[in-house]
Amino acid sequence: MQSKGDTDKGGILVIVMDLEWNYGTADEEALRQGKTLKFEIIQIGAAMVDDRGKIIKTFEHLIAPQIHTEMKQKVVELTGITAQRLKGKSGFAKVWEEFCRWKGSEQEIVFWGNCDRSVLLSNLLYYGFSDGESLILYDLQALFGLAMFESSQQTALASALTALRLVPYGQYHSALSDAVNAAAIFRVLGGREFIRKNQPRLIEQNRKKQAAESEDGTLFFEKTFVEITDIGQIQSCFEPELVRQMKNPVIMMLSGFYRNHKKVWVYRSQERLIKVTSRSRPAKSGRGKDFVVKFYEINQEQLDTLKQWSRRQEKNRIKYFRKIPRK
Repeated sequence: MQSKGDTDKGGILVIVMDLEWNYGTADEEALRQGKTLKFEIIQIGAAMVDDRGKIIKTFEHLIAPQIHTEMKQKVVELTGITAQRLKGKSGFAKVWEEFCRWKGSEQEIVFWGNCDRSVLLSNLLYYGFSDGESLILYDLQALFGLAMFESSQQTALASALTALRLVPYGQYHSALSDAVNAAAIFRVLGGREFIRKNQPRLIEQNRKKQAAESEDGTLFFEKTFVEITDIGQIQSCFEPELVRQMKNPVIMMLSGFYRNHKKVWVYRSQERLIKVTSRSRPAKSGRGKDFVVKFYEINQEQLDTLKQWSRRQEKNRIKYFRKIPRK
């Protein structure tokens, strides 16, 4: 492993990340409304690697929980992270800003498993960060299973290291150690080229799963916009399509906000209410991101629910950004 301060860059850089989190009981309605978190990040570990998987520098930080302050015994046993170790540490918002400064403009992040991805996005949304949409997130565990076993079976990090005859680094369930070990797997599999070859197959597999998901409202149109390099472009891409579909002018009722890891807008066209959702994924070509945009007709009750979600998310954003000292 390279030293933390080695910043010699070459080629495309990728972040291999691991998270540890505490958890607690959370009311399902409060979760849906964005009032709380079930899983709260308490440690970030990351390794910045070149496109072949060579580690350039690392990042590690403990995070003081704001919601689930009583550490679960199982978490303590797995990670060795106690409440005492977290005492006096910064909260998630400040640590995330520090992480963003560390990673610079790099947007591609690799996880060992989809759980870390979901926990990161939920924490970003809760604390008012919108940059989750600009991140390009890969599930190395799923890609490993697809390439090795032709299935989406989950393989433990330790088992994958053994299968590839790699010597484990550090202690399992330490965020930095797990990130370094995942980076070793990434390197042996072929680095970014391995992802480029296998990601389209995984996208197709996930597309079939997502097709079965339920969504409020009645779906009447769907379109994929490919190779978008600026996320700010997506609204200007789908609005003309919405006008064509409605055959009438549209008025925006709710500007873009996040729910269930999708960005949501609401429009009115005469008497009809239209919800637009956008979910991004790494582009098959490797350039930018593909955005799957869906149009649903909703009713007034569903609009009122979305308004509540939007207002609460904005309050969270203002609340937590006020806590961060600005230089």
